[in-house]
Amino acid sequence: MYKCPCGEKFNKPQYFQAHQNICSDIIQEKYIQQYEKTNFDNIEFINGVPKVVFVCWFGGYQIENQKMSKNRFEAFKSLVESIGVPVILITSNNYPSFIKQFYPIHKSFQLLSGNHKSDYMRAYLLYHYGGGYHNIKHREESWKDCWGDWLFDDNIWIYGRRENNRRAIGYPPNESQIRNKYNKLVTMGWVICKLNTEYTKILLQKIEDVLDQKYSELVAHPGHNSAGYYHENPFQIAEENNYPLRWLELMGEISHPLMLEYTDHIKYGLPDAIKKKRYS
Repeated sequence: MYKCPCGEKFNKPQYFQAHQNICSDIIQEKYIQQYEKTNFDNIEFINGVPKVVFVCWFGGYQIENQKMSKNRFEAFKSLVESIGVPVILITSNNYPSFIKQFYPIHKSFQLLSGNHKSDYMRAYLLYHYGGGYHNIKHREESWKDCWGDWLFDDNIWIYGRRENNRRAIGYPPNESQIRNKYNKLVTMGWVICKLNTEYTKILLQKIEDVLDQKYSELVAHPGHNSAGYYHENPFQIAEENNYPLRWLELMGEISHPLMLEYTDHIKYGLPDAIKKKRYS
């Protein structure tokens, strides 16, 4: 006898497995829907900054199914259960609710891969709203007390976790020397920012400059995962007649070099995520 956590029982393993596949999809869908919010109802604001953590998950180019792998879904649940503040999951279902009428998203957005949609929305949300952002990673430590006095210090714009080594640094082609300054930088994978800072404003502008330059190529070769894009080769130049954006081209290649200009506006010490557990 095989019993599913939902209560259903099966005599044969093949029926049990088929049911589990369907049941797990329903469980995940219902869980995710709790966090696909469309507003800031019941969210506390501290000096204009929402006490909320944005998480982005996009299926990719012309993919509306938001299903995560089992490991990634477990990481998302770990994040939600440990972060200690409200989470808003941004997906293809609810992102339009957070687009400012006076600042529409870039015309290339729907042509991007899922990863690059997340990179774009991360910059967009942190500039226009501020608050926290977190990649889908396992967590143990809470951020409950991280919306603190620094939010009233006009000199501090970013609260982040200091980068640990040179390999963590994103940089444009032929500018690898900035890796030597890794200990002045923080990761943009999990971070808290004030809204409307010069850093996030220029970050978003630079991302949109890249999208302007690559728009015609994106129209011809939209965001399927393909050579020149895979994260195993983040600095590989995109191949001709292929998806034109490198893995880090919309975030790491821009955020780290730009951040070097604003290190005086960083607060270090944000509690880290757990990076050793697989989530893909």
